[in-house]
Amino acid sequence: MTKNFKIALLLLLFSSIGIAQVPSQYQEQLDMLPESVRSSVFERINENDFSQADNQISILQETEDEDIEDEEDDLIKYDLFQKEYDRYGSLIPKPFGYDLFQNYKRNNLTSVQSAPADYILGPGDELRINFSGSLKASRKVKIDREGNIFLRELGTLNFSGLSYQKTQEELDRIVEASLIGTEAAISLIKVRPIQIFVVGQSMRPGSYNLNALSSISTALFESGGPNVSGSLRNISLKRSNELIGALDLYELFIKGNSTANIKIQSGDVLLINPIERQVKIFGEVNTEAIFELKEGENFKDLISFASGFKPLADKSKIVLTRQALDNEIFVKEISFDELKEFPLLSGDSIYVDRLPSISVDANKSRRESISLEGAFVNPGIYYLEDNEKLSELIERAGGYSSEAYTEGGIFLRASVAKREKDSLIRAANDLEKGIARAIQTGQFSQVSSPDLAIRLIGNIVEQLKEARPLGRVVVSFDLKKIKNENLEIDIILRDQDRIIMPKKKSTITVSGEVLSPSSYVYSKNLSYSDYIELAGGLREGADQDNIFYLLPNGQAAKPSRSWFSETQLAPGTTIVIPQDTTELSNLAFWRAVLPIFSNLVQTLAAIDALSD
Repeated sequence: MTKNFKIALLLLLFSSIGIAQVPSQYQEQLDMLPESVRSSVFERINENDFSQADNQISILQETEDEDIEDEEDDLIKYDLFQKEYDRYGSLIPKPFGYDLFQNYKRNNLTSVQSAPADYILGPGDELRINFSGSLKASRKVKIDREGNIFLRELGTLNFSGLSYQKTQEELDRIVEASLIGTEAAISLIKVRPIQIFVVGQSMRPGSYNLNALSSISTALFESGGPNVSGSLRNISLKRSNELIGALDLYELFIKGNSTANIKIQSGDVLLINPIERQVKIFGEVNTEAIFELKEGENFKDLISFASGFKPLADKSKIVLTRQALDNEIFVKEISFDELKEFPLLSGDSIYVDRLPSISVDANKSRRESISLEGAFVNPGIYYLEDNEKLSELIERAGGYSSEAYTEGGIFLRASVAKREKDSLIRAANDLEKGIARAIQTGQFSQVSSPDLAIRLIGNIVEQLKEARPLGRVVVSFDLKKIKNENLEIDIILRDQDRIIMPKKKSTITVSGEVLSPSSYVYSKNLSYSDYIELAGGLREGADQDNIFYLLPNGQAAKPSRSWFSETQLAPGTTIVIPQDTTELSNLAFWRAVLPIFSNLVQTLAAIDALSD
C-alpha cells in the first residue's frame, strides 16, 4: 500500500466521521450537565466517535516498518511536554517561561509612546514642535526620506540620525539664534514603522511590522514566542547577516536584567535557536518547572533558576532520576553538596524531598510532630516519640478537658485523604465514560425522566471532582477501653497527623432530601424518624430505603427498621437522606454508579459534619 494511498484513506475516514462535532441529539443532553462536566463528556464522546477510525488506522499502521514504530515510541517516551505523573505521583511541571507568551495581548505599536533620550530619529517619525514666548505656535511635522523637516519659522532642518536628546539641544540652539525671546519644545507623536523577520523555532515565524522603539522581547511577544522546541536562552539578532547580539530570556524573566534586550532595526532577523538541554526540578523548591541549561551550567544554576529551596527542603535527600535510551532507569539519592558538581543530562528529573517534621526542637534534632486541637488540657504541637501511640500522647498532653466529647473525636491523616481523593477522581472519570456511552447508545431514553437522570449523574460527577476528603480515620478515644480492654485499637501515630477533640454537642443534624435540612436540639426521647419530622418530612425524591446516619466518631450505620426498637441517636449524629435513584435502574452502567453514589453521599455528609 503506497503512502499517498494511506493518506487519502485516512482523510476519507476522518471526513466521514467529522472532527469535534457532536450530533444535535447529543447536544441537548450535554446541555443538561454541569458546565465543569460537560466539556469532559464532550471529549469522551468524540473519542468514542473516532474509535471506528482508530481501528482502521491501526490496521494501516501495522503495515509500517517496525523501526519507524520504535523510533516514534522513543520520541513519545522522552517528550517532556506530556502531562504525565512521575514515580512520585506528582504532575510533571510545565517548561519555565513559555506560558508568559500565551496571555500576551497585541498592542498598537505605532501609537504614541514616550521616547527615551537615546532614541535615534529617522524617516517616518512624526514630531510636534511647540513654540512659546514671543512666538506662540504649534507645528506637526514628519521626517521625510532625506531626514528633513520643514518649519515656516525656521525653514528646513535635518534631524535624521540624531538622538531624541540631541535633537532637542540642536533645536534650542537654532531657535536661540533665529527667534529672539522664543523657546521651542519637541515631542514624539508617532513612531516610524520598521519591518523585521522572526525565523527558526518560533510559534509564528514570518515578517512583522513593529515600531522603531521595539526591542528583541517585543518581537518575541508579537510573534508568540518560541515553540516547544525553541530555546528561551539562545535567541540571536542578526543585521546584514552579522550577529549583533543574543538574548537569554532567563536573565530578563528571572534576574530582571534587560541589558541584552537591545533595540531592533528595520531589516533585522531574529533567529530562535533550538533547545539543547532540559532538566526538571520539583518538590521543595520555590518554582517547580522544566528548565533549560546552557553548556557548563550545573545544579547550582538550576536551583538558582528555581528561586532556591523552600524552608522545609531536605537538602540531604535529593533524588535524581535518569532514563537511558536502553529503557533502563537510573535513580540515585544524593545530597546537595554531592549534586552541586554532578553533570546533568537532558531529560533528568530532580526531586527535592521534604523534611519529615514541620519544625525543629531546641536541640536542633529533626522530629516528627502531630497537632492536638480542641478540648485537651494542653492542646498544641507535640513531637512524637518512636512508635508513640494515641493513648500515650493524650496522657502526655494532660488528658481531656472537662468539656471533651470523646464520642465525637476526630482523627485525620494526610495519606488517607490523598487516597480518598484519588479514588474519587477515578470514580468521576469512570462515570464520565459511562455518561458518554449512555448518551451515544440512547440508554437515557429508557428511563421515565431522562432529564432528571442526566442532571443527577452530572451533579454526582461534579461533586466527586470538587469533594475535599478529610482523611478521617475512625478510632476510639476512650482511654479506659483502649488500656483495659483492647490495646490493638491504640493507633500508632504518624508525622503530621491531626487530632481534634470537640466539646460536648447538643444537636442532631438532618441533611439531604428533607424539606428543611438543619440542626436540631438533641433529646434522648427522640428517634431518627422524629428528627426527620422536625425537618419537615421527606421530599418527594427521597430514598427511604437507604437512609443512614453518621455517628459522632465518623462511622456510618443504618437505622433499625423494627417499630419497637427504633435507633437511639447520640448527640452530634448526622442523619442523611439520599436522593431516590430507582428510575435509573434501567441504565446498564448504573450498577457501577450506585456504590460510587453511596460513597459520595457519605463523604460529603462527613465533610458537612466535620465543618458543623
